[in-house]
Amino acid sequence: MTVAGGAGQRWAVGLWAALTALCVCASGIALVLALSLVAPRGPLEQVTVSACETRHAGRNDYVQCEGLLTDGTHVSLRHDGHPGEQVEAVKTPWGSYIVPWTGVTAWTAALAAPAALLLAAVACTTALRKAVRRTRHRATVSLR
Repeated sequence: MTVAGGAGQRWAVGLWAALTALCVCASGIALVLALSLVAPRGPLEQVTVSACETRHAGRNDYVQCEGLLTDGTHVSLRHDGHPGEQVEAVKTPWGSYIVPWTGVTAWTAALAAPAALLLAAVACTTALRKAVRRTRHRATVSLR
């Protein structure tokens, strides 16, 4: 019975370790994506919106606009705008253009997901530590 219990405890330790790593990685990715929306790096460029259309993505609709940079380059960006409008956009690290979010609400909304994932990582770490202690305790008890 000790062997089966020990294998189950090792399985739990491995599972909690994997979940902790997954939550930490997901939190990092969510943070990078959030910061690209609220604090993009790079110069702001003027875009003159030339056409917009509503696109469907499952249950979520969004507006995709085409526009021209001041140098005449055609760009595509998600923006609830209308033709002729001038917006400031910035190029993301992956090559598309976005209109940066501004304000406290934008920062709060952008950082909510990374914070929740980091909180989940802390909870997984706590469960991992308890599982490791149980495994060590069972190992010392079975040695006696």
